[in-house]
Amino acid sequence: MTRLIGRRAVRSGVSVTDERSREGSGGRGSAVAEATGIGVVGFVVGLVLATLVAAPLTQGTAAYASVSLVAQYAGGLAVAAFCLSEFGWSLSRLRLRVPTARDLLLVVGGLLVLFGTLELTTSVLELLGQPVGEHSISRTAENNPAVLLPLIPLSILVTGPVEELLYRGVVHTRLAAAFDTAPTVLVASVVFAAVHLPAYYLGAGGSVAASLAVVFVLGVVLGALYEYSGNLVVPAVAHGVYNAVTFAVSYLEITGGL
Repeated sequence: MTRLIGRRAVRSGVSVTDERSREGSGGRGSAVAEATGIGVVGFVVGLVLATLVAAPLTQGTAAYASVSLVAQYAGGLAVAAFCLSEFGWSLSRLRLRVPTARDLLLVVGGLLVLFGTLELTTSVLELLGQPVGEHSISRTAENNPAVLLPLIPLSILVTGPVEELLYRGVVHTRLAAAFDTAPTVLVASVVFAAVHLPAYYLGAGGSVAASLAVVFVLGVVLGALYEYSGNLVVPAVAHGVYNAVTFAVSYLEITGGL
């Protein structure tokens, strides 16, 4: 991986604003390419690791779903750790700190915005004749709802933290060296949505494009939450709880609990 502006900035002590001015238009293209590469490599490494580790287990079981998820995000975590080392970044560069009472309130507010945005975006897309498809895990859950149960705690403990570390932390921060806040959030959200393509392509029904549009919009909310809070923990917790609630509701719907 090429030596990036982030590494040079940390060593020389220049600000993010200085980095942007030095990047220029060519640097912006490089930032987008590198950020996209990081996102894709994180996904691919995770997918390969999940496939290898979960291979001995029976597909469609809770054990398979749990092990493959943990292995997948272990791969993503490894890529994030490599990037931090390569760029010479500390965790403080990603704005990772112990949450305050204000941060916890922002998590609650962020969750409300996430679910509200989900409903609004889904409704608009359906009015446009583009129904949102289901995640591939939904197809498995229809035959065995128990696969969703371990995913509830794992969403909070693994999925939210690792995805936010990689996409809001590393990808977003790399883009922030070349772009202002708004384009940084938007481009990072495009990368975030793109890596979800396989999950919705293999899912059931609906429009893949509509599904990715929803993921993109949710990514924008998480990116805005990251910028507003100035703490990576806030979108990580909000993301994890959002996924956990989604899985819990799906389980209750499938089993007749709702």
